[in-house]
Amino acid sequence: MKIKLVTFAPHPNFGTCLQAYALNAVLVKMGYDVEFIYNDRFSILQKLGHFINRLAQIVGLKRVHVNGVTGRTDIQQLELPNSPLKSFLAKYMGLNKLEIIHKKRHSLQWKKVVKFAWMDGNFKMRHLYSKADYESVVRDADIFITGSDQIWNPYCAGYDPMMFLEFVKGRKKSISYSSSISLPEIPNEVKDRIRKNLSFFQHIAVREQRSVELLNNLLGRRDVKLVVDPTYLLSIQEWENFSSKAQIEFNLPEKYIFCYCIGSKRQNSYNSALQEVKNLTGITEVINLECYNRDFSNWGDGLLYKDAGPYEWVYLLQHASYICMDSFHATVFALKFKKDFVHVLKNCSDEIGSQNSRMYDMLHRYGLDYKIYEEGKNDWQKPIDYNRVTPLINAEIDDSLNYLAFELSH
Repeated sequence: MKIKLVTFAPHPNFGTCLQAYALNAVLVKMGYDVEFIYNDRFSILQKLGHFINRLAQIVGLKRVHVNGVTGRTDIQQLELPNSPLKSFLAKYMGLNKLEIIHKKRHSLQWKKVVKFAWMDGNFKMRHLYSKADYESVVRDADIFITGSDQIWNPYCAGYDPMMFLEFVKGRKKSISYSSSISLPEIPNEVKDRIRKNLSFFQHIAVREQRSVELLNNLLGRRDVKLVVDPTYLLSIQEWENFSSKAQIEFNLPEKYIFCYCIGSKRQNSYNSALQEVKNLTGITEVINLECYNRDFSNWGDGLLYKDAGPYEWVYLLQHASYICMDSFHATVFALKFKKDFVHVLKNCSDEIGSQNSRMYDMLHRYGLDYKIYEEGKNDWQKPIDYNRVTPLINAEIDDSLNYLAFELSH
């Protein structure tokens, strides 16, 4: 049976890479023929709009609206790319290979991402360029699965019809596994479009309890299911085998604090949290990982490692003595590897498009609300009792695997 998996394409956001890898791996273990399908998410005009908005932000001007392209406080209503020329070039002139070569030119980090995604056999991947490509993949599929991550959060990267299978329109079985809205409310401007597209889904499983409530209410259903992120579904041994492929270009200290803070809103909190972790643990070595080539990723006067790929990210987290992060998936892996950690929220609570609800949701389910960092409080310093927490996580994993099998067979 042929499954077409739809989620964010791999790039140097390690959680994005690894949730796709994990769900793909689980489906392959179940015996399915899985193909990861992806597209160009932004047109030339949309890229121009992003550039203009970014430039306006730098010079202190109000963000502008360019033919459907807006700043992050508005929602970008994307359309499916349609380029028959690119489709022709990909089929007959090796455009796919040229695009991969171009990605590898960015940096050593991108070379590692390309190796992970395209060279190591972790995925079977198909790039869709045109309407004809979409029609071809619909004919070829038995089941479409929208995978995990914030693919249904319109503030994350715009409203992307690819992620709601707008091109399938119920012609083939359509299900979701751990798709995330990660918002306290669905924005009014996309409610009708979400309702229309998700009405074609036979089964819907999401990553947050709030998303369950929002979609049940929006769709008039009572069967939307809460499941864990797919990175939970692989065993510790499987992740250790994965991380054994890491190639780190420096000697690791015996003890270090792993820091993965990728937001831009709460930089003072990152440094404050790192200093308090140093004081708590007595560990002075900090390893920060670069993400998106941002210049402000070095916290706690630590080492800034710009060349990590997915393998290195897992390895460094796995061997850390303590973890400080604002990342959802870094928290998942900390829990998976039974590490102690502190989580610094990436967004301000009153920020439009805040992604904090996903962290409140997950940590609350495990009784770990206190692990969220607040300046002036030290509750987060209390160690995690994994004898209590791990059985809760394992029960959710078992339930989620059973439900995924149910989704695929019914």
